Amino acid sequence: LGGNYAPALRPTMDVVKRGYDQILWLLGDDHYVTEVGTMNFFIFWIDESGAKELVTAPLDGIILPGVTRDSLLELARQWGEFKVSERKVTMPEVVRAINENRLLEAFGAGTACVVCSVSTILYNSTDYVVPVDPSNPDAVFGPVARRLRDELLDIQYAKKPSPWAVPV
Repeated sequence: LGGNYAPALRPTMDVVKRGYDQILWLLGDDHYVTEVGTMNFFIFWIDESGAKELVTAPLDGIILPGVTRDSLLELARQWGEFKVSERKVTMPEVVRAINENRLLEAFGAGTACVVCSVSTILYNSTDYVVPVDPSNPDAVFGPVARRLRDELLDIQYAKKPSPWAVPV
């Protein structure tokens, strides 16, 4: 019997009552961003040095490792189009990036949903709007989230050859 996420049920029900879909888990006094709901949390932004970066929390004993997480990180690294990092990020850093228009998109990733974009983050009583796809206001996924999702699903459904999947 696994109970990793059992303590999350009550706080998640509380945020759903307030009109949100998931809860963004923060840790410690610095509000280190960990996961969103039961998913790994990814941020695609322009870092403080001006480079595009896909970042998610490191596997430091708090974050559960996952096949979807590893797959998305590997795909993004294979593209070689931007920096891919596993490092700690704090919520004040995320807010600063939103306020400076450096946050390009954010999404959760996991087995059940594969990829799920984040459009709003409530933090310290303020709703912060997260871009999904500025070129398409009706988009459900941002460009990076969609590309990662589509490529992973193409591998899973044998539409794209990969050493990760062996046709039987």
